[in-house]
Amino acid sequence: MLNRPLFFAHYFILVKKNIMIRSIAGNFFLVLAVTIISCSKTTNPITEPAPTEKKIIINLVNSIVKTEDIDSANIVFKKQGSLNPLFQRLIKGTNTLETTIDGLSVGEWTAELDLYTRKQADGKSYEHIASKSFAITSGTSIVTINGPTLQTADGWKKRLVLSTSDNDIVVIIPVDVTDPYFEIRTKGLQWNFFSIERTAVSGTAVVANKKWVCNNDCPGNDRLIYNSNEFIPFTDIIKTSSWTRNDIVISVGNLQNQQINDFVHEWNF
Repeated sequence: MLNRPLFFAHYFILVKKNIMIRSIAGNFFLVLAVTIISCSKTTNPITEPAPTEKKIIINLVNSIVKTEDIDSANIVFKKQGSLNPLFQRLIKGTNTLETTIDGLSVGEWTAELDLYTRKQADGKSYEHIASKSFAITSGTSIVTINGPTLQTADGWKKRLVLSTSDNDIVVIIPVDVTDPYFEIRTKGLQWNFFSIERTAVSGTAVVANKKWVCNNDCPGNDRLIYNSNEFIPFTDIIKTSSWTRNDIVISVGNLQNQQINDFVHEWNF
């Protein structure tokens, strides 16, 4: 039997050893935890690169049309050999208009572009149109098209937009006097009379004149009339003749109540 002083001596030795063992074990697990954390910090997961956004961009940096001038802009994609056009809105960027082409399949495409401006310094609104061809390949990410300029060979056409105050009637007239195109859009069903007359004069002499009046089969359910051929005989004459004034009068009305809206534009040279 141990005496009391010797018993307490053995007890404190055992307690001390136990504390040391627990301390060593604690330090071991602390080192192990630090090692694991350290390893986890140095092991960087492999991240996949973000997919490149596929889009078509209308570059307006050197264009006569600025982003702030745009009221609305549309694009219609047409694939060669397909009868299913794809309509999309163009979104304003910094000196650009753009939209995604992520859904376009590989092949030859045409972009039908339609830009509408707010009223300009002359108090008039304009439409700018173009048809641009491009190809989509497996590696295509960005398609860039330059916006309208003052160059006649840039592929863009400028047209004047006239309308009633409520936009119930909208007429579109080419800025180029030799362009035979015209367009009439109506919302109200009451409009049943449509006529267009173009006249070119030199002094008091009439150089060319042509008038078109819609018969009773227009407009259709889409309330839209447009034509690029009707006034070709007229524009063919003025291309090779001298004249001092050229005008167009588009009339839209209701025959029953004799309400007529006239839209007039003159080209003076």
